Amino acid sequence: MRGESVVRVWQMPNGKLRAHDFNRLRYALVPDSDELKKLTPIRSNDFMRDCLDAFDHMGGSTASWSSKFKRLSSYIRFCDKVAQNPFEAISVNAYTEHLFDKQLRGDILDSVYVKAVSELKATLEAINNNYAEYFDFVRRLRRSQGNSHEGYSQRELELLVVTLYDLFSQLFSAYKADPTGFIGTKWQSVATVQIDEKRHRVTGALSRFVVAGAYLMSFFTGLNSSVLLKMTRELETTVIDGKRYLKYTQVKPRARYAHVSTPIPEKSDSYLSQIFRCLAEVAHQTAPQTPWLFAFPTQQAERLQSVHLSNFNKWFKKSFALKADDGSELFPLISNFRVNVSLEEARENGAHSSARVLGNQITQVTNNYSRTSAFESESRMADSLERIYQSVTQPIESRPEPQAETESETQRLLQLESIFKCFSCEYQALIDEPYSAWLYLSLIKQLECQTLTSKLPWLSEMAERNFECFSQGIRNEAHALFEKFGPHPLWQGNSLEQVAGQC
Repeated sequence: MRGESVVRVWQMPNGKLRAHDFNRLRYALVPDSDELKKLTPIRSNDFMRDCLDAFDHMGGSTASWSSKFKRLSSYIRFCDKVAQNPFEAISVNAYTEHLFDKQLRGDILDSVYVKAVSELKATLEAINNNYAEYFDFVRRLRRSQGNSHEGYSQRELELLVVTLYDLFSQLFSAYKADPTGFIGTKWQSVATVQIDEKRHRVTGALSRFVVAGAYLMSFFTGLNSSVLLKMTRELETTVIDGKRYLKYTQVKPRARYAHVSTPIPEKSDSYLSQIFRCLAEVAHQTAPQTPWLFAFPTQQAERLQSVHLSNFNKWFKKSFALKADDGSELFPLISNFRVNVSLEEARENGAHSSARVLGNQITQVTNNYSRTSAFESESRMADSLERIYQSVTQPIESRPEPQAETESETQRLLQLESIFKCFSCEYQALIDEPYSAWLYLSLIKQLECQTLTSKLPWLSEMAERNFECFSQGIRNEAHALFEKFGPHPLWQGNSLEQVAGQC
């Protein structure tokens, strides 16, 4: 909305209207609008008008305008705190360095830093083209610094899926009981659900139903949001092993234009089949003009977007207050569901099968979906080590005296070789992050004081070769971790000694 007013009202993707008062930019620390009457502006009216004109002629969506206005406000507030002029290169440098320091401390994600710099650059450039030069020397993050997703523990997974399914099924029942109360209501539809013996009043019930269905579909299929949210309600029928399925296929550019295919039982009591049929029925009745399975209930019945998932999660956390294993807020993320699907498939059928299920290349599975739940990884590691030791070692105190190499000793060496060859397997992908480099550095340090390499000299060469594949910065961080914490837990104590004792 444009006009003489210095307030712009933009409609957000969730249908709500949000006011943005540009007059706030004239005052120190960009205060709330209701505080302006008590204060004296420190910047000119021309400063505010330059910002306002830039937004009035800026391309993009209303959601992006709103986000950029918040970023500009944050930037100006920072400049006021350090007593600098917002439209100067030194100010841009100071602000981006401030964000970079927060990223290094782990206070913000890499993606938040990248988005913040991008938004500020686009905004200042819209105000004056010359301001784009201020970003020529801003720090860039390497692609390898992308954040790996972390899977849910079994307890977290059960808690999330049960809550989502209860919400989904009860909202569907409410819809079936009174469709007219939902169709065409945008955010006005209201329903009541009872979860864990507590009643919840659900506003925007139709949209909550659609989003809950999206999360459940992501759990059962392992699809990511870019593929999942484009699913249509009408799918082709195919026959697999004599049974009829609905088949959803889409080309995925990130996987080198591979075809991602997801079969859904056509007539079945499976959860996946039920969820799809419920979503398809509601989409057909509430948004007949669109082909999407996840049609967001606005007047235009647009396709569900990631921003709608974020809005749902804000409501979900406030309504149900679920707790993760570490005590933090527990809420659904499609990326985290994919980790669990990837791990389960790899555990049952191998990494190749996991890659096919997710529509990825083998290295993409390892790089982007590599972290199990922190509260389950240690026990899994301990179980794996225990199985290794049982298969290749005897108790150290009962080990026989060294003898000439025999057929049984040759067999043990072959077993050891098979264990360590996983590190040099052609499908082993290195993740350029400090903890992975720390793991290899710890193995190298252990090997330096062992006799194992005299029998298997390639082992030390492999470990050093892999360690050199990490970037210099990551190797430096690995050395810092080693100095601070000692060897990685996998290579602490006598872990390698027990294996080496067999040679």
